Amino acid sequence: MKTKSYLHLLVILSTFCLFGCNTREQNSSLKSDSFTIAVLPDTQYYSEKYPDNFSAQTNWIAENASELKLLCVIHEGDVVNKNVEYQWQNADKAISILDQAKIPYCIAIGNHDCFNYKTRTINSDNFNKYFGTKRIGGKKWYGGSLDNKSENSYYLFEAKGKKILVMCLEFGPRDEVLDWANQIASKYADRNIIVVTHGYMNNDDTRLSPGDNHNPHDYVKELNDGEDMWEKFVRKHNNIFLVLSGHVVGDGNGRLTSYSDGNTKVTQILANYQMKENGGNGWLRLMKFVPAEDRIIVETYSPVLKNYNNDPNDCFVIEDVGIDR
Repeated sequence: MKTKSYLHLLVILSTFCLFGCNTREQNSSLKSDSFTIAVLPDTQYYSEKYPDNFSAQTNWIAENASELKLLCVIHEGDVVNKNVEYQWQNADKAISILDQAKIPYCIAIGNHDCFNYKTRTINSDNFNKYFGTKRIGGKKWYGGSLDNKSENSYYLFEAKGKKILVMCLEFGPRDEVLDWANQIASKYADRNIIVVTHGYMNNDDTRLSPGDNHNPHDYVKELNDGEDMWEKFVRKHNNIFLVLSGHVVGDGNGRLTSYSDGNTKVTQILANYQMKENGGNGWLRLMKFVPAEDRIIVETYSPVLKNYNNDPNDCFVIEDVGIDR
């Protein structure tokens, strides 16, 4: 009996891996209303040591935007490793490729982009100098920001009749930031919302909470971690269907499904490759949305290695995501 159960489990796991890792074979049958969001996890070491890898990512995205039916690019934060001029210049060079290709992008701020480890203080001046409202404020997809600073901002998109709002929140967003975020989510109740913040998910498939490594509380006590964000903000809104984050290392992967107070599904995903060779080897996420089937096909590709990552943690399908609500 135990042997049969074990064999049955192996069959289930094999089926899951097959389905999860051969998603590219499904692309030929995707519906006409599909679109893609490209996700850039922590690029900090590219900006510091491997700028060609960063530019390779944005060049590849620009070259393949039409085929991907690209809606936008999302950066999960830690644009740079050290908050110094030359690293911001390297990042600017890479992101400028998206500007030239007229590709919309939404950039969250990470702890390495603003936190001073010696003084234990936060300074987002360089983030706003390079990626602030002077740069993005005139874009047609720009929605608005808190205090005219882009670390807390939102962006408005429409894809095949689906209204989407991408909200980028600062690292460990403070209570006043979450108050603002609650107002924006309520104001745009007719839009499907993607929340992007640098430190939210842990690599054990739970939200960051007290005692976890890399918790925002360890930087500044008053900051909110993933669990705080869930309780004070995310769970309150039926239109938030997806939360994306980076920051945490280990295997750099995490996934969690939770339900809002109104019993709507919220998918929460961690992706981070900074611990891999050459600062991450150029790995980026491709999230293929198929609204007609209410699914997201997630793939991970490296334009540096010119290869896909077929690990089930990096190549999978999310069903019943809520994009059709």
